Order: sequence, then C-alpha cells, then structure tokens
Amino acid sequence: MKAAVYYSNSDVRVEEVDDPQVGPGEVKVRVMACGVCGSDVMEWYRIKRAGRPGGIGAFGHECTGVIAEVGAGVDPKWKVGDRVVVTHHVPCNTCNACLRGHTTACETLQKTKFKNSYGAFAEYVVLPPINVDRGMLRLPDQVSFDAGTFVEPLGCVVRGQRLAPVSDGRSVLIIGAGITGLLHLKAARLNGAGLIAVSNPSPDRLKIARKFGADATISAITEDVPEKFRELNGGLGADTVIMTAPVPVCVQQSLDAVGSGGTILFFAPTNPDVQSEINLWKLWQKEVTITHSYAADLHNLTTALKWIQYDRINVDDMITHVFPLKDTVEGFQLTARHREGSLKAIIHPQE
Repeated sequence: MKAAVYYSNSDVRVEEVDDPQVGPGEVKVRVMACGVCGSDVMEWYRIKRAGRPGGIGAFGHECTGVIAEVGAGVDPKWKVGDRVVVTHHVPCNTCNACLRGHTTACETLQKTKFKNSYGAFAEYVVLPPINVDRGMLRLPDQVSFDAGTFVEPLGCVVRGQRLAPVSDGRSVLIIGAGITGLLHLKAARLNGAGLIAVSNPSPDRLKIARKFGADATISAITEDVPEKFRELNGGLGADTVIMTAPVPVCVQQSLDAVGSGGTILFFAPTNPDVQSEINLWKLWQKEVTITHSYAADLHNLTTALKWIQYDRINVDDMITHVFPLKDTVEGFQLTARHREGSLKAIIHPQE
C-alpha cells in the first residue's frame, strides 16, 4: 500500500510500504481522512527518527475511515463497511494513574499506537485489540470523514477544560490562535465562560478568532498581553489562562496574566530542553493553580464526537485545505508555517 513517510517537514515522501495484515482481535481501517496536527510538524522531535516507517511514532493520528477487514474474535457489533473514527493512544484502565482518573498519564496510553506504526497518512491502518476495544467510535452518517478528524484534537480540548474550568462566567485568556487555541475558544463559549480574549502575533489569526466568537483579541507583537487583558477585564487578571503556544515567552505571559485564585492550563509543552522560571511567591500569594493536560481518553473523545454530531461546535469552518496523499508534504508545510487564511489541512489517503 501507499503511505507518507517523513524525512522532514519539507520532505514527506509517498512510498510503497508493507500492507498490514490483520490478526485476531484486530481491525483494518481504510483511511478516508487524516488531519495534520501541530505535533506532526514538531521537526525537532520527528527528525531524530525520520526516514523509516517504524521510526516516526504516531505519524498521522487524527483519522476517520471505513472498516475494511475484521479479525477473528472481534465484537460482532463491528462489521466491514462501518464508518469509524479511531485513536492511536488508549489507556490500560487498571494502573494507578487510570484508577485515579488520570487515564492519559497511563504508560500504556503513551506507548500504544496503530499496528502499522507509520500511522494514518496511509491507505490503511490496523488497530491492535486494545485499540479496537477502547479506541474506536462509530462515526454517525451526518458527520463527514473530514469533520470526524477533529474528534481527537477536540477531545484533548474537552479534557483540558475539565482540568481548568471556564464555566460560571469565568474570564478566560487563550494564548495562541492555532487550531487548538481556536478549539479552546469555541469550547469555552459552549462551557459557559464570560470574557474570552485571545492573543496571537498574527493579525490574520486574531481576525479569525474574532470571527469564531472571541470577545477581544490581543496582539502579542504590539501589546503587553497580561496588561491588556487586565485593561479589558476591569483591572483583574484572568480566572483561567490556557496556553496553547509552546514558547517560553508565553509561559511568562501566563504567569503574569492569571488572577487571584485563578488557574493556568499549560496545554502545549515547550521543547523538553527549555527551562522556565516560576516565581512561587507570587503564585503562593494569589493561590494560583497550575495544571497540564495531555491527550484524550474515550470519554473525552465521545464528548467531542457528540458536540460535532449535534452542531454544538462547528468544525467545518476550520477546514481550509484538503490534499490527496501525494501532496501530504504541502499539508505539513502549511501547518508548520501558516499562510493568510489557512487553518486546518486534511489529507485524503484514497485520492
């Protein structure tokens, strides 16, 4: 079969690779759509294992498709032809982290992936039994394959806002207006936030944030983000800060912008080599909560799918570019460095 193989963000080649075989308990999915995630273009991480299908981890994971083959012993509710959305990471549900509700901190979740480890920028993927059991959802007929690719990123947002509440009219500062920042914006409105402000260096992205419902936008180039937020919020810091831009200056902005009794969600990680200073005295005095959120579990994914299915959150207006498999590299370049008006790139492996 054909699959996209990563060498760098500007060198993604479509190559012939082994067609994955289906074993007991496994399901083979014909991939119809796969979104390009910001994590796919973290070149500093990808480049270390590039150029070989087994060496690039979960390459292509925001995917939907149709069941093409069902292995022996699979629950009979799953049949060839079923439309599905699948996820590469699934928890064990029995470890200490899982039992305490931190399913995405589960070592099993962080190690699991599709059987063909190059992922879903390919004509087919095979799901191991554990993924079939707790990583596959039926895609309703009214949800397109393209819209279904948002289940995974939106599920991550759902989880994040459970750890950092935005309800009850809380004031919210979202730092970063990429796809995750904009999904956080839409989710915060749905979850009952009060003032929602979005900061970003790009005037184009700030314009899009206003279109998607931000009450205010802040230029990270021409304005002091924490100071401007307080000006907008009656002199008060943010009840909830959601940082989606993984750079040190945004870490500091988050710490400076949060208000007394507030919560900071560091949703996006900086490079692991980056160290950030934290003034514990100020946080201690203000009783600030700092939390983090990684990935999503089946509960979060189910919620995200329902929100899309019942039009609680519109994701169709976020899809700006769709490419056939042979042009996967264009989707990567667009995600790594957006052009004016561009948001989400989706790959169609069957085209």
